[in-house]
Amino acid sequence: MIRTMRGILFLLSVAATPGYAAKVVKIDAQRKVVMIDEGTNTQYVKKAKVCFYDASNVKVGCSFIRTAKPKFSFIKIRGEKLFAKIQVGMMAKMEGAPPAPGTPPGITGEIPSPVPATPTDSPKSYVTGLFLLPLAGPITYQNLVYETPVGRQVDSMWSSDSPVSNLGFGLELGLGISSFQLTAGLRSRFFTPKKISSDYNDADGDNQFEQFMDTTAPGTSFGAWVDFYWLIVDFGVVDFRLGNGIEFDSSTVNFEAKQLSDLNDESNTMYSAKSTLTALSLRILPTLDFIFGPIDFTLGTVIYIPVSQSSKFNLGESNDPFVSFLNEGKSPEQDLKDSLKHEAKPGADLLISAGFVF
Repeated sequence: MIRTMRGILFLLSVAATPGYAAKVVKIDAQRKVVMIDEGTNTQYVKKAKVCFYDASNVKVGCSFIRTAKPKFSFIKIRGEKLFAKIQVGMMAKMEGAPPAPGTPPGITGEIPSPVPATPTDSPKSYVTGLFLLPLAGPITYQNLVYETPVGRQVDSMWSSDSPVSNLGFGLELGLGISSFQLTAGLRSRFFTPKKISSDYNDADGDNQFEQFMDTTAPGTSFGAWVDFYWLIVDFGVVDFRLGNGIEFDSSTVNFEAKQLSDLNDESNTMYSAKSTLTALSLRILPTLDFIFGPIDFTLGTVIYIPVSQSSKFNLGESNDPFVSFLNEGKSPEQDLKDSLKHEAKPGADLLISAGFVF
């Protein structure tokens, strides 16, 4: 009987509440966020103070709306004790609520109380694994094709087939500091060069070119960065982040060209070279950060702007007799270096990452 009377009193109190009473429809235990079924359409606005009531219409505590949408709102709960008391289905009422629609002017139904600003939420800390797909590679070099001179002077022994493609993988640690985020990460890039065959020499003069040249240039790149996210906009289940940072990259390319023949299995190394590059680049990062409980998923873009780079090129072997057809003033080493084009330049990666919030 007592329980029935309490239920009736609770319903009467809801009906008598000026404005709109909301209901708790979802609880995010990981982020300590409560979702209610009223929003800006019923004047539940960001930074408004909302109090929660149990089935006996007893106030269990209050907090502030962090994000308000037309038909629902998100409320950040501070304090483990208060969060433990809140349950799905519980009534949530805005303090200083405006009058219900149709109330005559001058009748407010409740004296508004000052609404303090919502305390700033510290962004989450996390550790993630990440995948980088180049949109315009910031570290590049070329797949090269050997161009036999065929008895004529040439400006170069090489032509470019295409830039060497690559994929990047790494780890990142993010720390929430006040209303900002500081991150640091390590990354490696794996280049996937082509193996290209081209004519080398027609020794017997029958225009069949039994001898040919195979070229390949495997490469690796390692990098480390520090980023600072200075703008974080919370949209509930997704955050928009904008940050800047700096990245150090060190890459190595090992080039080799071998002369082979269709007539036998002999193989002669005509060119062997090593190119190393170190680069320092500024980073610009617009990202979308999705939270699903303890799981963090990020989709975004990393834009690179090189500010300095230093390269070293060493031609270990050059046994090609045809280099005598190179135009004067250009050495085989400089010719190969210029053609390989191992360099840092403005570029962008598509960033995809997944990890854990802590």
